[in-house]
Amino acid sequence: MPTATPEADIMTAWANKREAVTLDTIIQTERDVIEQIARSGHDEPVLMINQNRYKNGAFPNGALYQRWREVNKNMIDDVAGKIIWTLPIKGQILVNGHLEELDEILAYWYPSHRAFLDLFSSSDREENFEIRKELIDYAVIHRCSGINSPAVPTP
Repeated sequence: MPTATPEADIMTAWANKREAVTLDTIIQTERDVIEQIARSGHDEPVLMINQNRYKNGAFPNGALYQRWREVNKNMIDDVAGKIIWTLPIKGQILVNGHLEELDEILAYWYPSHRAFLDLFSSSDREENFEIRKELIDYAVIHRCSGINSPAVPTP
């Protein structure tokens, strides 16, 4: 019987998560790319740009939103990631195609694609996804290079 590899464990965690949560749809080809990079020996930092719309009344002061941010921060800290910034949306000036109204854009930096994948073995993962189901109405996450991550200069 073959032994399980870390990559197989990750794939199982992703599959279990996908079955359990109907809100989020993992794009399989993108997941495969992330896993390939993590295994490649040439892994590098990654910046995830999250664009979220929350259910009515949840953002920014709702108790559920505040709890999600705590759990989310714990997960990111556990893999040595950083929350670069969180920005409330003040308006949208241009659209080319379908307009999705958003509440917040968040930038999360991870030291590697492997670190990002390690989120799925977090002890906080189940609570995080349960809260997401109750909190988030729409979400998209963009994977970007994390080599030259944006930072807000301090005055």
